[in-house]
Amino acid sequence: MILCLTGVVFCAAVILNEYNAVGSDVFLGGGDATADAKGGRASDSFFGRVAGNGGDWFELVVIADHLDMRNWKLDIYENGVLNKTLSLTNHALWSDLRSGTIITVAEDLPTDVSYDPAAGDWWIHVQAANGADGTYIEASNFPVSSSNWQLRIRNASGTVIFGPAGEGISPAGGIGNDEIFRLEADPSAATTANSPDYDSGKDLSTFGAPNQWGRQNIEALRGAAAESTLTLLSPNGLETIRSGATIPITWNYTGAVRRVQIEFSIDGGIVWSPVYPPNKDNSGQYLWQTPLVSSDQVLIKISNAADPSVSDSSDAVFSIFKCELEGDLTGDCLVDLNDLALLAASWLR
Repeated sequence: MILCLTGVVFCAAVILNEYNAVGSDVFLGGGDATADAKGGRASDSFFGRVAGNGGDWFELVVIADHLDMRNWKLDIYENGVLNKTLSLTNHALWSDLRSGTIITVAEDLPTDVSYDPAAGDWWIHVQAANGADGTYIEASNFPVSSSNWQLRIRNASGTVIFGPAGEGISPAGGIGNDEIFRLEADPSAATTANSPDYDSGKDLSTFGAPNQWGRQNIEALRGAAAESTLTLLSPNGLETIRSGATIPITWNYTGAVRRVQIEFSIDGGIVWSPVYPPNKDNSGQYLWQTPLVSSDQVLIKISNAADPSVSDSSDAVFSIFKCELEGDLTGDCLVDLNDLALLAASWLR
């Protein structure tokens, strides 16, 4: 838990953002598959207009950056009574969540953990249902309803992080079986379980996406999480390297950098070319076979593949030179006894 700087208030590291209270045989906003009770087409942005509005599901938003939610507990209440506790597993997926991440839990939709904030994917979805694989969350059915449904979030040690939140807390009443519950404000560390910004809605729900009543903005949270830096360590300038040699390109980074793009220039940065074979990760090192050229204006540039504005290049130019000495049989740019030994061995064969 994070202690707010303004007053003695405990701020939640993760909050309840939305849940589906629509009954299994009811449509969002009432009516039928053709139109809602007002003649419109109330629906969910992910599921569309379907009976039950996607079934039993709820949605969380991560507030604290680099949050570890391994072995956390999600307590589900109906009519003031604890009905079910869902446990997150110890899987590494939960070990480093970025602020602005949306987490959804549903019974009927298969798990999707392609989660990659550096590439713009801020959504984690896990299936909690009898028969699910239980890799990320307990494999158990759970209820979501319009019967004063509430959620409480506890960390691995059992400390309450948020809630209970839901109908009966805020709003005090009025979530019908053709409505959803949603936060009608931007999520932040100041959001509390009894926030007056929690309300019902029957015009639209947004499973796995920012809420809409106007438009919920999560970019402030994601902007902080997306900040990253790259620092090229070598080659960083003034080196002299033989063409065709294999040398390590090394770097450090901070923040969310899933993959880096590595480029080189032989004309002082006028034209950039990608290394080959292309880099596929962010291991901090790439073995580069230098091109078969001679140049004293060589530079290396490394960039965040998801955000090219985050980059670093060599502090100064370095040199690559061709070695074309007659008699250099070993390719080390020297004519010495090693070359003579190689020649003798070949002559003897």
